[in-house]
Amino acid sequence: MSYIIAVAGKGGGGKTSLTVLLIKELLRRKQGPVLAVDADPNANLGEVLGVEAKTTIGSICDQALGSMSQVPQGMSNGEFLEYHIQSAVIEAGGFDLLSMGRPEGAGCYCYVNNLVRKLVDKLIKNYPLVVLDNEAGLEHLSRRTTRQADLLLLISDSSLRGLKAVSRVVELVKELKLDIRDYGLIVNRSIGELSPRFMDHVDEQGLKLWGIVPHDDTIARLDAEGIPLMRLPAEAPAAQVVSRLADKLLLEKSEAHS
Repeated sequence: MSYIIAVAGKGGGGKTSLTVLLIKELLRRKQGPVLAVDADPNANLGEVLGVEAKTTIGSICDQALGSMSQVPQGMSNGEFLEYHIQSAVIEAGGFDLLSMGRPEGAGCYCYVNNLVRKLVDKLIKNYPLVVLDNEAGLEHLSRRTTRQADLLLLISDSSLRGLKAVSRVVELVKELKLDIRDYGLIVNRSIGELSPRFMDHVDEQGLKLWGIVPHDDTIARLDAEGIPLMRLPAEAPAAQVVSRLADKLLLEKSEAHS
């Protein structure tokens, strides 16, 4: 049975970096294979993981709208799309990557989106762990990827503005009627202690603070040099905190499947 982790938060909060560090730690613990889904239209998860996504689901949808009439005889529309979706999966060391992208055309995607969501759901079931790096608007969770997750990790910086953005994500989940089993707040790139006002807002919103990841100069250096974060040393401060977060996550996974 798949355990699905969705990651969301305000842009610039480092959610993609945290997603990669989490995948890295899960692989270190031999929890793979992991399916990494880049569900942010501003796709850069592959780059941070160190792999290149040459095809996106968005581009497949564009092609599908113009080629459904050319489906080979004996093949259904679903089988035609499934073949192209499978070809978009990039296989790497211990994990696979699927990049959602966004459609560029102006056509009606309703029918294609419904097919794609069913096919992505089918694909997800092949993996024990799935990690989705989402945009703040959760567009793909509502439209093209699975509408459920076992755990939604909400990523904020230590600013009240970032925390309020996370609160809006929770409101959006309820509006979209997504099936989310549990939530966890992670404060990323923290410098010093969190302010009392910040913590008051956490309590007011009923958020569960899972952990605080410190600002890490090593991550900043790797980002600046375009080096994949999969190469972050295990002794780096951020990596050590993510290791403890993985302990908690795997305990949640065990309880969810017990």
